[in-house]
Amino acid sequence: MKAMRKIWIASLLAAALATLGLSGCTTPTLKSTTSAEQYERLFWSAVKAKNWQQLPGMLAANVMYSVGGKVLSKDQVVPYLQGLNIADFTITNMVVKPNGVDMTLSYTLQLSPAGGPLQTSTAVSVWQQAAQGYILIAHAQQPQSP
Repeated sequence: MKAMRKIWIASLLAAALATLGLSGCTTPTLKSTTSAEQYERLFWSAVKAKNWQQLPGMLAANVMYSVGGKVLSKDQVVPYLQGLNIADFTITNMVVKPNGVDMTLSYTLQLSPAGGPLQTSTAVSVWQQAAQGYILIAHAQQPQSP
């Protein structure tokens, strides 16, 4: 009986490992994710990749994007991000809190501009659930003191 149990457990383990190996790891996309945290990471990935045509579809028509003491409109967000010339970014200390069907994210954002010093900010974003996933309705960044 013990031998049968060992064979059964070994078979289950082999099947589970085979399933994991066949499924592989895929990079999340806007179409495949339902996570507001992933939307935030995809947003910054698009900025890093300079995929400017993707960003307007991620922003609400009336988005409030607050940086440097200014609130930018949707039409101003992409030019602002283009001017940052981001070479890389890091998101840490992410906290996600649901607010009904919307999601509020608070995190530390480190931006590495090409040829510039590392910029560390505290950021808050609000993603609103829409028919095709989430759209960014509000974002604020405050530089952290050195």
